[in-house]
Amino acid sequence: MSVRSHRDLAALATSASTSRVLNLALLDSRHGTEAEHREQPLFKSRQLNTAIVIKHRLRSNERASVKTQRLNATKVVLPFDLSNLRIGGQAFFVGEPSQAAMLREGAGVSADDLRHDLSVLGQIDALPSLDPFLMREQLRRNGFNAANTYFNILPSDLARMQAFVASEIKALVSLAFGVGGGGDSAARLADALLSTQLDERLEPLRVTLRLEGDQFREGVFCWKGFLYYKWLREGLTGDVVRVLKEIGTLRIMGPRDRGSMEYIATTQTKVRDCIRAEIAAAKASIDDYDRMFDDLVNNSKATAFREFLLSAPERFLKLGERLGNVAHIASFWRYRVPDPKNLALTIEEALDILQDFETSLSGSA
Repeated sequence: MSVRSHRDLAALATSASTSRVLNLALLDSRHGTEAEHREQPLFKSRQLNTAIVIKHRLRSNERASVKTQRLNATKVVLPFDLSNLRIGGQAFFVGEPSQAAMLREGAGVSADDLRHDLSVLGQIDALPSLDPFLMREQLRRNGFNAANTYFNILPSDLARMQAFVASEIKALVSLAFGVGGGGDSAARLADALLSTQLDERLEPLRVTLRLEGDQFREGVFCWKGFLYYKWLREGLTGDVVRVLKEIGTLRIMGPRDRGSMEYIATTQTKVRDCIRAEIAAAKASIDDYDRMFDDLVNNSKATAFREFLLSAPERFLKLGERLGNVAHIASFWRYRVPDPKNLALTIEEALDILQDFETSLSGSA
């Protein structure tokens, strides 16, 4: 599969990474001379390590080749020439039968490096979005320790995330640990939940929930993901309000044609409706989680929350796909339209943005 649209690839490669796009080409240009980035690569293959990874909303004709029931698949674009992205690139979906052969031939990697890179691709594909916090957590818990330069996580964001988790689980401390729900105890449990490896600090929680081994490990990871997306949703509110308002008030400058203007008007409405639908569905999922968690901490009923953890992987994927799409739109909109006082775009710019958003949200409403 080839990506020959110079407009699409050049736009991806010059834009910042989002929850839907991991721009390794841009990261290489920014950090490629740094020792940590060189010595702890995400992929062993140089070609993969300068690729563009996209959480792609599958179209109906693409589902057979990927063989998945999920709405999103992971698409990898290998640029033909990093110095001239306008000529396009070679692309494949993670999991399609020809991916190993394509990497052996196109990327020229050894058998050991190929196994490593396919494993990393598999771990990334298992995530609902490319949010750096979750991607780093997923890779590290499976033994892949890439440089921090691949994950754009500000220390201040990590601190806020940890404080949010601590406040969310404070009531759980006294139930699972038999102590007052003080700040220190909640902070220690939050630190244990956010650490890459589960340790003995979570043993009282495991016993309370009557979960064993892989069930507990996978459930806790997806619980962390759920908490991350709950935190993300709160922070997205202002950006979503801005996007909904500004998309509807775009001004087209320069030459225009009737067909394109009609498409823009229709798609403006469709994108706004789909964003509202994604946010509403995400809220319903989080409200459902809150009810089960409250039943655990307020009524000492572990059964419902235990069932939540057992079903957490599926719930986590659905919630992540929804909020990942909205987060991508919010961050990409800020990147392409940084000044809310200047909403004038050429017709080509408006079409590019709205077509991207329509693809991201297809099937939402």
